[in-house]
Amino acid sequence: MVNSTFKEIKKQTLSVAVGISISNDKYSLILDAAELSSQSSTRKLLYNPIIFLPHQKISKQHKLLLAFYGAALGHEQKIEPANGRIIFGDNLSSTKVQLASLIKTVRKIEKEITNMIDKQTAPPLRLNDHCKICEFQEICYAAAKEKDDLSLLKGLSGKEIDQLNKRGVFTVTQYSYTFRPRRAKKVASRQILKHYHSLNALAIRTQTIYIAGKPELPAATTRVYLDVEGIPDENYYYLIGLIIDDGKNVFSHAFWANDKTGEKIIWGSFLEKMEALKDFVLFHYGSYETKFLKLMSAQYGGSSELLKKITLRSFNVLSAIYGKIYFPTYSNGLKSIASFMGFRWSDHNASGFMSLLWRQQWETSDNDILKQKLITYNHEDCQSLRTVVDYLEGLSTSNNFEKYTTKHTDQIKRDKPYNIFRENNFYFPDLEEINRCAYFDYQRDKVYARISPLHRKSITKKAHKFKRNHKINQTINLSRPPKCPQCNAMIPYRHANYSKIVYDIKMHESGIKRWVVKYTFSRFRCKECNKAFVPTIYKEATASKYGQHLMAWVIYQHIGRLKSQHSIIEDLQEIFKYHFPMSIIGDFKTRAASCYKDDYAELWSNLLNSTLIHVDETKVSVRGTTNYVWAFANIDTVYYMHTNTREGDFLKEKLSGFKGVLVSDFYTAYDSIPCVQQKCLIHLIRDMNEDILRSPFDLEMKELGKDFTALLTPIIGTIDKYGLKKRHLHLHERSVLRFFKKIENSEYSSELANNFRRRMVKYRDKLFPFLFYDGIPWNNNNAEHAIKRFVFLRNVINGLSTEESIKENLVLLSICETLRLRNASFFRFLLSGHQ
Repeated sequence: MVNSTFKEIKKQTLSVAVGISISNDKYSLILDAAELSSQSSTRKLLYNPIIFLPHQKISKQHKLLLAFYGAALGHEQKIEPANGRIIFGDNLSSTKVQLASLIKTVRKIEKEITNMIDKQTAPPLRLNDHCKICEFQEICYAAAKEKDDLSLLKGLSGKEIDQLNKRGVFTVTQYSYTFRPRRAKKVASRQILKHYHSLNALAIRTQTIYIAGKPELPAATTRVYLDVEGIPDENYYYLIGLIIDDGKNVFSHAFWANDKTGEKIIWGSFLEKMEALKDFVLFHYGSYETKFLKLMSAQYGGSSELLKKITLRSFNVLSAIYGKIYFPTYSNGLKSIASFMGFRWSDHNASGFMSLLWRQQWETSDNDILKQKLITYNHEDCQSLRTVVDYLEGLSTSNNFEKYTTKHTDQIKRDKPYNIFRENNFYFPDLEEINRCAYFDYQRDKVYARISPLHRKSITKKAHKFKRNHKINQTINLSRPPKCPQCNAMIPYRHANYSKIVYDIKMHESGIKRWVVKYTFSRFRCKECNKAFVPTIYKEATASKYGQHLMAWVIYQHIGRLKSQHSIIEDLQEIFKYHFPMSIIGDFKTRAASCYKDDYAELWSNLLNSTLIHVDETKVSVRGTTNYVWAFANIDTVYYMHTNTREGDFLKEKLSGFKGVLVSDFYTAYDSIPCVQQKCLIHLIRDMNEDILRSPFDLEMKELGKDFTALLTPIIGTIDKYGLKKRHLHLHERSVLRFFKKIENSEYSSELANNFRRRMVKYRDKLFPFLFYDGIPWNNNNAEHAIKRFVFLRNVINGLSTEESIKENLVLLSICETLRLRNASFFRFLLSGHQ
C-alpha cells in the first residue's frame, strides 16, 4: 500500500511541472522546486513539499503528513528534502517545518504498516483523541470496553500504557490492583495535586467514589453556572449560557451571536447580567471558560472593577475534583461525571465535536432547528454543571455519602511494603498448606529437628526457656492489720491465704541483677461487721507485677539512652531472662508520666518565673499526620509540649504570666507575644551568608553583609571577654544606632539587599535587646539543643506513636533533659520514685 502510494506520487511528480498541485477535499500539495548543486557539472531540481490546510492551527499530525509527502519525494529524488512548508488558515499563514526527525517517525510508521499488511494482522487497539471525530468510534469503543483496555482511561498516555504492558498490565481491572494507598501528607497550598490513574481504575472496578481530599468550593448568596460554545481554532465564541440561582429563583440566559461581529454584543450582555449581581460565585468546568474570560476581557474590555470581580469570583469546578475525588468514570469530563450522577442530555450524541458540526451546518443552512439544538445543548451543560456542584457542595459541608457508594482513601487497607512478606491468599486450599510448610520457623522446628539431633536439642532448650519459673530471690510476709478498716474492731481473723510475684531488678555497686519478690498475705474478716478485706500495705506493695526499679531501667533505656522498644525487649531477654510483651514499655511510660505530672507542671512554673525563655518548634508524625512539638528552655530547665498544628495562638495564653525576655527565631507567631523579645542572630547570619553565596555578583548584598559583620564582631569579642553583662554590652548601642541609620537611608537596586534591609528594620527592636539585659544570649542555642534531643527520640519512635504516647514521652523527656542540664542522673531520679 505504501509503496503503491509512493509510485503514484512518483508518476504525478514526473508528469507535472513545478507549481502544479495535487489536491483533495482537505489538503493541497504543491511541489516547490529548488536547484541542487552537486560536485558534478550537472544540475537538477530538488522538490520540497508544501501543503495547504483549511485549519486555523497546525498539529503534529499535519507535520507528519508533510513529512510523508517529503519521504515520498525523497524516495524518487534519492535525496530527502530538508524542510517543507505548511500554509494554513483564512489568512494563509505560513510556517517552515524541518523534516529530518519527522521523516524518521514516518519510516517507523511505514514499517509497522508494512508488517501488518504482510502478516494480515489488525493494528493494536488504542483509543486516542482522534476517536471522537472518527466514523468507527462506536465500534472501537465497544471493542475496547469488551477487552477492558487501558486506553479507556483518559489522561493515560501511550507511553504510560506501553510501560504498563511491559509489566504485564493490559486491562483497567488489572491496573486497579496496582494502587497502593499513600500516607497522608500535609500538602503545600501551591503544590500541584497528582492524579492517580490506578485509583481511578479501582473506583471503576468497585463502582465506588474515592475521596482523597475534601473539595473546597467558594460560598456566595448567588450561584452562577457558565458554559460557552465557540470555535477553538478561530478563537471565536458564539454562545454564552448562564443559569443564575439566587436561592429563591432560578433564571436561564442564552446569548447568541450570528457571526464574529455579534461576539462583542453577547459579551456586553453577559457583563450586564453579571453587573446586576452583588454577591455571586461563577462556576465553570475546565479551562475553556477561563480562556474565554481572559480573551474577551482583553479584546472587548468593560468596567475594570467588574472584570476584576468576575475574575476573582470565577471558580473552575474541575480543580475541586482533580486529584481529590475519583469517580467510577473513565475521565474527569463533565459529561462522564454528570452522566454517572444520572443526568441525561436530550440528544444522546451531544458533544463538543457535534456542537462544531451543528454550528457549521447552521452557518450554511440558517436552520433554526440547529440553532435551538445548540442552545438546548448549552443549557443542559449548565444544568449538568449545577448537578455536579450540588454534589460537591454536599460533600464538603455535610459529608453526605448516602446516594453513592463512597469511601475515603485512608479506609483502603494498606498492604505491607514488600510483597514477599505479605500474607498470601491462595485459590487452592492445598497450596495454602504447602506455603505454610515453607515458613522459616516451621522448617527449623519441624523439618530440621527430624534430621539433626543437635538441632532437636536446641529446639527443646528454646521451649523450656520460655516456660522457666524464675527463682524467688525474696519472700515478704505482710503482717496482720491491728484492726478492721471499716469499724475499727480489734483483731480480725484470717479468712484466706494468697501470694503474688513481682518481677524487678536490684541495683548493686558492681552491677544489676534480676530480682523476683514473692509477697504472701492473708485476707481477713472482721468478727463485728463481717467485712472481708485485704491489708492496705499489700495494695501499695503489689500495685503492679513489675517493680519500680525495672520500670526505671526500661524508661531510662528508652528516653535517656534513646533505645528502641524492640531493642529493650531483647535486652530484657538476654540480660535478665525476662520474656515480657512489648506493650509493657507503653504501660511503664503511662505509669511514669502520671507519677511525674506534678514535676512536669513545676518545670513550666519555673520557666514562667525566670528572666529568660528560649522557644523553638519541630514536626512530629502521629500515625501519618503531621503534628508539632514545642521546646521551651533556659539555662537549666527544658519543657516540651505537643500541639496538632503550627498555629501559635496558644502561645499568648501559655506565656501570659512571663515578664522576662523571649528568645526565638523569626517565625511570625512569636511576634504577637507581649514581652521583650530577642531574635536569634545566628538564623539571620546564616540566611545572609547563604544568599551571598548564591548571588556572588550582588555587590550591594555583600556590602550590607560586610557592615553587619563589622557591627557584630566587636560585640561578640566583648561577650567572649566579659560574658553577657549589660554594663559592658550597652557600650555598643551607638554602633547599632549608626548601623540602622545607615541602612534606613540607603537605597539598594538589589532586590535581595532590599529584602534584608526591610527585614532588619522590621525587627530593629528585637535584634539587640541582649545589649541591655544581663544573662540574655544573642542566639537560640538552648531551645535548638532541646529540639535536637527530641529529634533523636523522634527517630527512635519512627512515627508510630499515638498522640497520648507522644505527650507521655514529652513529660519524661522534659524531666530527663532538665536533669541533664543540672548535671543530675535521670536514672537515679527514676529509681528514687520521687514525685
